[in-house]
Amino acid sequence: MAYNKSNALSANIKAIETAMRLRISGEKPSQEEKDLMTCFSGFGGIKDVLKIGTDNPMSDETSAQLQKLQRIIAEYPGFSDDTMYSNAIDSIKASVLTAFYTPKFIIEAIANEIHSLFRKHSLTMRSFLEPSAGTGGFLPVAMDGTATYAIEKDPVTGLVLSMLHDDANVTIDGYETISGQDLPHKSFDVIASNIPFGNFSVFDADLWKRGGIFDKATKTIHNYFFVKSMELLNEGGLLVFITSRGVADTPGNKFVREYLVSHADLITALRLPDNLFMETGGIEVGSDLLIFQKH
Repeated sequence: MAYNKSNALSANIKAIETAMRLRISGEKPSQEEKDLMTCFSGFGGIKDVLKIGTDNPMSDETSAQLQKLQRIIAEYPGFSDDTMYSNAIDSIKASVLTAFYTPKFIIEAIANEIHSLFRKHSLTMRSFLEPSAGTGGFLPVAMDGTATYAIEKDPVTGLVLSMLHDDANVTIDGYETISGQDLPHKSFDVIASNIPFGNFSVFDADLWKRGGIFDKATKTIHNYFFVKSMELLNEGGLLVFITSRGVADTPGNKFVREYLVSHADLITALRLPDNLFMETGGIEVGSDLLIFQKH
């Protein structure tokens, strides 16, 4: 089914409303409510959210939907003061550049292969992490009995994530804060995600102190996610990322490629079709699936 911006915005608003109501009531979500929240697809394909708080023209339908989005965020107790409301809106706007969710069939294929690998070798997946989790699309990669962790920076998306996956340890904050979080696991057997891409820097005190390529990786968010995650993997652990083709192709990313192959074996490098995200985000973009096993 083709991506429809209006339908996606409407589904996102319903999912956010449902998550807010559940958080306020303290109730467990029903299957119907989970189905509603699963329809949340982020704001990557909805550039109209950038017009919030401006006088830029938009259709009456879009204007009404964005007004409703602003209203439910303003009325939610967790975003009640001006600072928290502004942070929530700004975070939604920032996600327009990076929030493109992976189709379910890709994740299912990855999960099936990894589960088969662990069972074939009688291995136990003790801990799993999805950074930049969105609504937890990659959480099915975790096996039964695995301690599961998810990190999502956007507070609105994180709210949906926490209500949809109440069995996971959810952190609503930046990936750079993980060492300061009180998590039972400090390293992980598998880390999997569809990571953000772009020339956005991240201040990570742990990597900054180490200098060299660790500090250099923080200058672009995609390189940061690779280096940060490799450092958090247990020996023999798997790193599974969907990322822009620029990680493999761009000359300026050579240093991170050299870092990766010096710390891990490349298991899979799969060039994905340009239209992979058309259904979930209405965008054509070049992306790769990269899987490494840490030495």
